[in-house]
Amino acid sequence: MSDGEAKLINLAFRVGSVAEAEALVESTGGWSKRAMHDIDGEQFLEARFGGISINFFETALYDAKSQPPGGGFLHASFAVPSLAAILENPDWSARLIWGPSTIRGGFGHRRIAFFEPLPGCRIELMEEIDD
Repeated sequence: MSDGEAKLINLAFRVGSVAEAEALVESTGGWSKRAMHDIDGEQFLEARFGGISINFFETALYDAKSQPPGGGFLHASFAVPSLAAILENPDWSARLIWGPSTIRGGFGHRRIAFFEPLPGCRIELMEEIDD
């Protein structure tokens, strides 16, 4: 990003079964499947609906292993020019709940972190890394 502004990349939802979400996407008009991804053994589905990328997860990266997941909205993901610059800001760093960490998959190589600026409102900020 050259303009320095955050850009909405996708919305993320938790589902009971990624395979069921994939079947819904493939059989329902308006949806399109983009890819099935894997992060450290956890699969997620990347789909599109109404011009917006929507990712379906069974388990989020920030889930505690002992916490039983419930379905629903997980977080919105935004690309930022520099995750390090965001983390230097004390208002953002105080709201960090997971990361930063690097991930790699069919979507590319990214440095990501999750924040909770308000209770129950989670935001993923990501910086794309050139290989």
